[in-house]
Amino acid sequence: MAQTVNGMIARENGSEDFLSDQNWKTFQELAEKAGGYIIGRKTYQAVMSWTDYNFNDIDAKGIIVSTNRHFKPKSKFLIANSPHQAIEKASSLGFKQVILTGGSTLNSSFLKQKLIDLIILNIEPFILAKGITLFAEENIQAKLKLVKVEKITKNILQLEYKVIKSK
Repeated sequence: MAQTVNGMIARENGSEDFLSDQNWKTFQELAEKAGGYIIGRKTYQAVMSWTDYNFNDIDAKGIIVSTNRHFKPKSKFLIANSPHQAIEKASSLGFKQVILTGGSTLNSSFLKQKLIDLIILNIEPFILAKGITLFAEENIQAKLKLVKVEKITKNILQLEYKVIKSK
């Protein structure tokens, strides 16, 4: 995920206009390396409206999590109605790993169900006082271990955390 210094992934209206193109390129590389990615319906709809690039530009299988039975994507995507079903679909396609790129509600659902092993955050040098947070406001928590820090541009820092799963 790409976020501001203070943890916002989008403006209140869903716009990500403050994020640099490098964040998209990083996501695209990770998704293509994994072979698949999981997104929420709102994220899918927002990104598919972009003019410079969108999910159709990624050479990987996309799985959209949506409980809206009337939702039909316009492209090559699979639909899952839950995080577990999305993981099952990715597994049935032979993926050993898949990239989750939210939004916040979907991120929280996956974290709550202990389906996240690694969190990769690109920190954009921007502060947004109001917006959509990386995780939705729910009663969830997770302990993390920092495993990698990389400066991917002169202004963007990438942090990689392993999720410590309690028994």
